[in-house]
Order: sequence, then C-alpha cells, then structure tokens
Amino acid sequence: MNITSPLITTVRQLCAERHIRAWLVGGAVRDVLLGREVHDWDIAVERDAIRLARASADRLNAAVYVLDAELDVARVLVDDTMIDFARLRDGNLDLDLAGRDFTINALAVDLDQLDQVIDRFNGQVDLEEGIIRAIGETSLTSDPVRMLRAVRQSASLAMAIDPQTAEWIKTHAALIVNASSERVRDELNKTLRESDGANNLLLLEAFGLLAYVLPEVIALKGVTQSLPHHWDVYEHTRRVVDTLELLGTRWLGFDQSDESAIMLPVIPTFVWDSIFLNLPQYSDALRAHLGVESRWLLLKWTALLHDIGKPATKTMEDDGRIRFFGHEDLGARLAEERLRALRFSNDEIDRVKGVIGGHMRPHWLAEAPLTRRAMYRFFRDTKDYGVDILLLSMADHLATHGPEVELHRWVERLGLIAQMLDVYFSQHAEVVAPPPLVNGNDLMQELGLSPGKQIGVILEAIREAQASGEVTTREDALASARQMLDR
Repeated sequence: MNITSPLITTVRQLCAERHIRAWLVGGAVRDVLLGREVHDWDIAVERDAIRLARASADRLNAAVYVLDAELDVARVLVDDTMIDFARLRDGNLDLDLAGRDFTINALAVDLDQLDQVIDRFNGQVDLEEGIIRAIGETSLTSDPVRMLRAVRQSASLAMAIDPQTAEWIKTHAALIVNASSERVRDELNKTLRESDGANNLLLLEAFGLLAYVLPEVIALKGVTQSLPHHWDVYEHTRRVVDTLELLGTRWLGFDQSDESAIMLPVIPTFVWDSIFLNLPQYSDALRAHLGVESRWLLLKWTALLHDIGKPATKTMEDDGRIRFFGHEDLGARLAEERLRALRFSNDEIDRVKGVIGGHMRPHWLAEAPLTRRAMYRFFRDTKDYGVDILLLSMADHLATHGPEVELHRWVERLGLIAQMLDVYFSQHAEVVAPPPLVNGNDLMQELGLSPGKQIGVILEAIREAQASGEVTTREDALASARQMLDR
C-alpha cells in the first residue's frame, strides 16, 4: 500500500505516542488500491476515538465534530478532506469488517503495517474484477441505504453489481422507505453529483429503488407528449439531466466525464459551435455563480423534477394535441413536498421550487420581442435563480427537439439567452437592480401622498421605467409619479 498522505502520517504519530492500535478501513483502502485521490479517510481504533480525533485536529489545526458520543465517533475536517475516527464495533476488527456493506469496502490496513492489506472477504479479487458484492443479505436489510450506495458506487467506480447482490436489492427495495430521510437524501445527492445522471436514473429504476425514493419521477414513464417533443416525459427528463451535464462539461468547464452522455451523439454540431461563438464570455461567471453553496447540484435536482407536474395536468385537444397547462406550478408544489420529505433546507427547497415554477418563462419570452422591461420583470421575479432558469431552458430545448432541433429556432433561443446573460452579468445595475432614484418619503413629501400600498405600486412602476431607460434622474422619477397620479 502506497499511502503518502501527511494527514495519515500525523494520525500514525499520535497513535504511536498514545499506544493506540488503529486501522485504515473501508473506502479509503479501496481508493488507494485503485489509485484514486482520497478525500474521505476512515480510521478504526481500539479505544479513545474522540480523544484521538481531537488531538489530531489540534495538531492539524483543523475542525473536529463529535458525531456519536455513545459509539465514540468523531470527524476531523481539513480543507476538503474528512478523517472519521470510530471505535471498533465490539472491539474486534473482524466483527467490524463483517458489519460493513460490500467486500471492496471491507478492507483494512494496520497503521503499524502499511504494506499489508487485511482482506477477510476476498475484496481485492472483486476489486480487480470490477464487482460490487454485498458481504451478505443482511448487510443490505440491516441498513437499506446500502442498496442506494451499491447503485451509486456501481456508477462512480464503473463496476458491475454481483447478480446475487442485485437480486437481494430488487427483493428488498421496499425497505428503503424505512431508512433515514437524511441518509437517503445524502445518497441521492452523491448520485446526482456524479456525471452520467441519465444512466444512474435507469439503474435506480432497474433495481426497483426509484419507485420508492422518487415516485414522482417513475410516474413520468409512458406519459406521451406531442411534437416538437421527441420523447415521452420520463425519457425527456433523463435527457434534460444529461444535456445539462453536457453544458456543464463542454461549456462551463466543470470537471466531469461526458463519455457516456446519451445526448452527445444526438445534439448537432451547430449547437456547440453557436454556444462557443456567442457565449464563451459567460462561462467563468456562470461557473462562479453555480459554485456558490450547492447551486449546481440543486440545478440538477431541478432538471430531474422540472416536469413532475405533467401526469396530473395532461389534457388532449380535439385535434389530438397533448397539453400540460399549469404543470410548472403543480411541479413546483410536488417538488417542495418531495424535497421536504427528504429533509432539504428551506433555502434549497425555495430555489428548486423557483426554478421549476419559472422554467417556462424563457419559452414565453421568446414569443415576443425582448425588451429591457421584460428582462427586468423576469429577474425581479426570479432573483438570483433566474440564471439557473436560463440554463435549464437551454437543456430543456435541446432535450425536447432531440435530433430534430432546428438551426433557426436554436439560434433564436440562444440569442435570447445571450441578451439575458449580458443584462444579468454586465448591466445588472442598469436593468436588473437599478438603484432607487426616489423612496417612499420622497413621494410623500413631494406629492403629498399618505402612507399605503399606492406608494409601493408607484415605486415599482418607476423602477420598471428606470430599467427600460425611460427614467434616468430623480426629476424624471418624480415627473413619472405625477403622471401616474394624474391618470
């Protein structure tokens, strides 16, 4: 084992000083064997795990958190790396390894003997052969979240799930409803953070898990759509997620693979040529925008849930055309219910709701000449997630038309996106959030108005006129207010 991490060197020194036996266990051993970069180290110790974690944090000048005082578990955070310290289960390494999920994660290395891998379940063979194999059926039934983890690790490690393990997952998939909502959320988040979200969705479906963790998404299967839609709602959703990831990789520069993207052979070359020609100046700003908190992850969630209101709003007109009036509003409400059940924060829920509720607005804006007033209203209503809506609309457009995307329609949509991105990033103070020229006190003093709703209505009308370029000075603003009162 070639373990060169200075963090582990520090832990080894502390263990030697305190005469504590410790083992590197789990996924960290697996990743070292695979030659992958490790950001999540698990250390099993015979005793005093929390004390060792605190001593390590002091020496590394890092933060430390007690995760479970009764079980003696703590976490040290060093920049983007976690070191978890936990007391051995029942004080026995073999029992500790037997209680883990998969053979490739039931590996250990004694910190006193880094050149020897402890492998009780032939995990190294499975690792070499690319197989994810549960240690036993009870490994999954005792902790159903491990079924989601099997699918995620299958995707992230490009490994096949052992047939017996696959059968166990399909048999016991319903047990996932008994799992902690927070842990289910965390596994789904990790799955969405990976590239190849469209195929990961198929894996969740194939193993029977999607129906229990995201029933609103599985309900999209077989919901047909009229032209210009090329696929049913479920397949369209998969391809929106896939297209969004492609935009993230090819345009915005996110570090993720796109080799297995299902839309890669579908999207015409002129799409990418036009993006690189017309929008290269926004890639850095967009990447920075999406890098705040979890915006990129939440945008993927939005792509996954943006059409879940369609099954309940589907209607058919006399000529056979299928419509989904109000699906965005219902979808926003359904998304809120699902995300709340998964214990997302209020801010995260509000963001996803906002994008889903507004995801049709770029389509409507494209139906008329784009004015500064219209752009102001869009960003006024959508705040800082308006940019997210624009990105989703690009992916939605491409995954709607598929191989039949038309050059002139795409160029028109791209022109609208370019104008709105320019306004948001380059003309923010002029159009998106013009500084107030007057306030309520000004209106009351200059025009003799009394406090009330009328003040807010006039101020908003002035801001719209200011954003459109019709009002530029305080005198213009007061004159505009007088005109409104005279009507």
